[in-house]
Amino acid sequence: MARLISWPIGLDWTSREPLSGPRAVGSGSSESVASFVQTFSSPFGLWRWQFSLPALRGQLARRYRGMVTALHGGANAVRVDFKDPDGLSWDDLGIKMDVQRELIGEPWSNGQPWRLAGDPFGGQNWRPGKPWETVAAAAARGDSIVTLGTGSFGPKLDAGDLFGFVGVFAVHVVTEVLSGGRFRVWPPLRRAITTADYATLTPVMAMRLEGESGANLPRGVTVMENLAITLVEVEHRHVAQFFAD
Repeated sequence: MARLISWPIGLDWTSREPLSGPRAVGSGSSESVASFVQTFSSPFGLWRWQFSLPALRGQLARRYRGMVTALHGGANAVRVDFKDPDGLSWDDLGIKMDVQRELIGEPWSNGQPWRLAGDPFGGQNWRPGKPWETVAAAAARGDSIVTLGTGSFGPKLDAGDLFGFVGVFAVHVVTEVLSGGRFRVWPPLRRAITTADYATLTPVMAMRLEGESGANLPRGVTVMENLAITLVEVEHRHVAQFFAD
């Protein structure tokens, strides 16, 4: 079985770019007797992203090198958090969040941060997270229409917003706002959802290297620099079936 590994803690990207979005299969056009030309297509495809990374040295350089090696040219996959820098802000959500709390988080109720021996989070606080939204109507895998509740960010979503579902490896972008809290999204749902599910503004995608040349590991005299990694989405159903190790 293939492995699903975690992105190294503390390794942030400096820029990211989708290299392929919706494509179409069966595209074409037809002309009616009234000379009206109707075009048609069926969207499909996987997300493909390129991440540029900062110059690295020491521990982070080792962790990045270990991740690239563990991905084995695309045989394994990595969890990638898709926090959107242009997404809905705390103010957009109607939540008052002071800068200090957002940057450094909050300790436990006893005023102490994490203190577990050997824990990479040792000495750090809890970080606030954006609220989830309920799912108002069930939808099947492959559907492009999603209906969300109105208790959190549902009413705020508009074209271009990114979101996903808790426990589902997928990132969706809103392409159209319909009536009644309904949205058209791409890509189509990677897993069936029910009213017991929740939508999130911090989705996670499972991704594999595009190939053996999908990442570079140059090392200069002082740092690893000019780093880039190209990753391709692994669908949720394939993660569940083949990435169990």
